[in-house]
Amino acid sequence: MLVIFSYYSSLTCLFMKALLKFVPFLFLLIACEDKLPKPTQSGSNTFACKLNGKAWIADRGTGFNTRKFSVWYGYVNPPNKQLFISANRIAEGEHSTIQLALEDVKVRGTHYFSFDTGPAPDQMRFQDHAMYRESKPGNGRYITSSRNTGFVTFTKVDTVNRIIAGVFEFTAENLDGSGQTVRITDGRFDLDYSN
Repeated sequence: MLVIFSYYSSLTCLFMKALLKFVPFLFLLIACEDKLPKPTQSGSNTFACKLNGKAWIADRGTGFNTRKFSVWYGYVNPPNKQLFISANRIAEGEHSTIQLALEDVKVRGTHYFSFDTGPAPDQMRFQDHAMYRESKPGNGRYITSSRNTGFVTFTKVDTVNRIIAGVFEFTAENLDGSGQTVRITDGRFDLDYSN
């Protein structure tokens, strides 16, 4: 009986030693999963946030739009210029996009996403809104409204060197009528839109 106990005791000890060697790597793996790039203002072409608590970092698009991000600044409804930022990510075979659309961005400061924009805001009158889209079956479009709001704070708007940087967060509701929402937090972007 003592031999069996000694055998299991030594197996337990070996298992614990192996586990202790693995635990630091487990913490490192978990820490890397939710790590976002630091907010910058140099045109480093980063766009990242947390989507429902998990890291979402723009990497590339699909189809005709294979770019990581696009920035458009011009006139849709004069006299104000409109700004449209779209960032793409592909992960685990899923394509998703985050869009920020604003009117009259000229200086640093905070703009709020709090309008009821309708089901296709990017095709109607241009109002301040944010949207999250995913390539899942059904309606994978989530949009801000007067009930589900958010903001973007521009920390740099340089129209000469064509650099725009800021931080953002928002809650958006699925347009399918289910009431399902997504929560975007810790958003940051630093984009050189000269090309």
